[in-house]
Amino acid sequence: MLRFLALTCCAVFAADAPKPKFRGPTAAEVFDPKTPVMFADDFGGAAFSPKWRFSQNADYEVTKPDPELIALVDAPGLPGKKAVRFSVVRAPNVFRSELSLPHENGWNERWYAERILIPKEWVRDPGRAADIVMQWHAIPGDFRATYPNLEISVSDDRWQVRQSFGDPKTKPTRRETKLDDRVQPGVWTSWVIHAKWSPNDAGIIQVWKDGKLVADLRGPNTYGTIGLEYTPYLKTGIYHPEWHVEKPETKARFDADKPVATHKVVYVTDVKVGGPAAQYEDVVPK
Repeated sequence: MLRFLALTCCAVFAADAPKPKFRGPTAAEVFDPKTPVMFADDFGGAAFSPKWRFSQNADYEVTKPDPELIALVDAPGLPGKKAVRFSVVRAPNVFRSELSLPHENGWNERWYAERILIPKEWVRDPGRAADIVMQWHAIPGDFRATYPNLEISVSDDRWQVRQSFGDPKTKPTRRETKLDDRVQPGVWTSWVIHAKWSPNDAGIIQVWKDGKLVADLRGPNTYGTIGLEYTPYLKTGIYHPEWHVEKPETKARFDADKPVATHKVVYVTDVKVGGPAAQYEDVVPK
């Protein structure tokens, strides 16, 4: 009887014990500042690198991704290569499947690169919110900013680059650059981004698409008033904000809407992050 009571007490205490706090990888564990290319992943391993974090819908503490949302697959049209398949199917609050890397302290100069495939099955959906496939996000300070400092997204049949910077407590400055280049479903697109992150005029954002400079943006490109100096962290995958329905009014709009596209899929491979010693040729997908 005493043994039974002891086991019961242990079970109660174990059930009441707080779960360990989720801890993702830190910048020191992910990036190697001694080399021009600080991070690279072509997803050729048998499993995801532990250097990644996963975001599924509103859950940022995912330890094992749902393969229906995030999965390692053979890269379509690239024999012998692997990629990540990101997928969301239209339903209330099914809106995100992304991988992310950690933020870094201070405002740093960085190079980023990856290849993205919008598949042949992609359905255009004019008049809807853009689908974000790469974004560089702020971190919480004394105010949680909601817009990414930089994003690359698909709007109808066009690529676009959007920025948000300034003071998120009042009204951040938002800037959009719609590219002349149209999205080509079924064709891999190579992206290179050179960023000097800064809340002032020292900031630089340069974007190359398939070897062509398509955006050269100068001036502030981070939030300067949230109490932290940070290098925004990279997220990639797919984020479709219209399917995020937290409030009754957004749920009502979701239910009443009759979209053309009800399933979004994006593929990503060859992700690289370079430091200030890197150059375009060090990171550009070959």
